Amino acid sequence: MEMYHFVTNWFFSAPKERVWEETANMESYPSWWKDLRKAEIRGPESRMQLGSVIDCEVRGALPYSLRFTVEVTTYEPPDLMVIKSSGDLVGEGRWILESRDDWTASTFYWDVGTTNRVLNLLGKLPFLRKMLEKNHDDVMAKGYEIVKARIEG
Repeated sequence: MEMYHFVTNWFFSAPKERVWEETANMESYPSWWKDLRKAEIRGPESRMQLGSVIDCEVRGALPYSLRFTVEVTTYEPPDLMVIKSSGDLVGEGRWILESRDDWTASTFYWDVGTTNRVLNLLGKLPFLRKMLEKNHDDVMAKGYEIVKARIEG
């Protein structure tokens, strides 16, 4: 399995609680973040919480979709959420929010491997691995642009 270690930093001119409110509302993502095609919470709860299980599908510019499930293993609003991923992406994500004067820093650590054989083969080739990593970065950049406007607008 090819492992990837991503760090995504987002900055908002808004209080940490407002950033948490919008970004922890993962089930709304597909309505505004077109690369995230699915984010459905299993079960009767309508908001994420400790133990929530969310079925996800992501597709960036490259011609493949990743289908994976995340389970919330740590939930400490408005500071920290940790998720465990299974399916096409196996690993862990940590989302940390920090107040900095009148703005908020959001850092997402995504340490995952892919279970897709083709992606694992491609990921062994440096040029193609860079394309896969850029695809991830582009998906996150598009999401940031939209969520920043939602939070600050």
